[in-house]
Amino acid sequence: MSSLLFSCPDIFHSYKVWVSKNPQSLGDWENSAKWVSYFIAGRINNSHILSELVYCLSNLLVMFNDRIIKKTICQVDSNTTPDKIKLWLTVIEYSEVFCELSASKIWGSAGKWVIVTCIQVFKCIARLFLVYQHKEPIIQNPPIPVLDRRDLKSNNSNYATMGDLAQEQLNSVSFTLKRSGRVVRKVDSAPPLAIRNWKPLLKAPSFSCGNNQTIEQSLAGRQLIAETIYISKPLVHLLSMACFGTETWKPWMIGLALDLTSLQLYRSCRSKSINSLTPLQRLQLSRRTVILVLYLLRSPIYERYSKDKIDGFLKALSKIPLAGLICTPLAQYLPFWQSTYFYMWST
Repeated sequence: MSSLLFSCPDIFHSYKVWVSKNPQSLGDWENSAKWVSYFIAGRINNSHILSELVYCLSNLLVMFNDRIIKKTICQVDSNTTPDKIKLWLTVIEYSEVFCELSASKIWGSAGKWVIVTCIQVFKCIARLFLVYQHKEPIIQNPPIPVLDRRDLKSNNSNYATMGDLAQEQLNSVSFTLKRSGRVVRKVDSAPPLAIRNWKPLLKAPSFSCGNNQTIEQSLAGRQLIAETIYISKPLVHLLSMACFGTETWKPWMIGLALDLTSLQLYRSCRSKSINSLTPLQRLQLSRRTVILVLYLLRSPIYERYSKDKIDGFLKALSKIPLAGLICTPLAQYLPFWQSTYFYMWST
């Protein structure tokens, strides 16, 4: 037993080396683990909890491997307070459904709602802390996105080559002071006096590999109000369900109204060119707009209007050759997925 414990660091080091050398092929194994979660759903006892556990662990494995790749290949190792908060938020995003199902199985409906409320209170406080205290821009879902591993090594080598060329070009016309680190232009490399701009030289730009998710522009004014509304929506929705019940239209309408208000505030800022959004911020808003379609799968509109139409559509598609292999299981498990995933607090 002691020998196994002593060998654990060596095994972990070997695993990190293998992950850093095979970032592309690693994705095949991770996707296989996710497909296992779909395959075992409904085929054994407590399969929904087991399926969600496998899916949760597969997502956590992807996040863990991404951190290894960022640290070894991209040379990125962030240990700041915002990064730690985002890490915990991402872990909760991946595991909250499993925690909800487990609590419902062990403690019943009361335990389920206690766990859901605790999770959403923590998420709301943590996100507001990121936005107000650390001036974070629009919070992504999940807060730490999956790393794009396509051509990771080639991109990394290209960035390194670009950085080396820029540094070499800078060194040919300047030198750096040892104490202050200031870049000073050489006398023989100065341009003619007529076209000289007298501005100091800048250091060579640095390049990084992987997903560049950094957005320097923080939220202010209407954008800050819009993001606060979006972050507070899960708690407001849970409170409305506690007040009006889970089968009424009021929680559904309140959640939709908050989403539309948040998006409209962002659009009004963009139309008036007030703190214009960056491309990544606009991408997040586009995703939030598309997610509005999920309101068709949320109670009570699903039971009263959408369910029959979706079932009829899936039955029509199942008559097409090979399409039935996908549509028939989807129609069977859609009621369970609707009752488990399609809530306001999951977005």
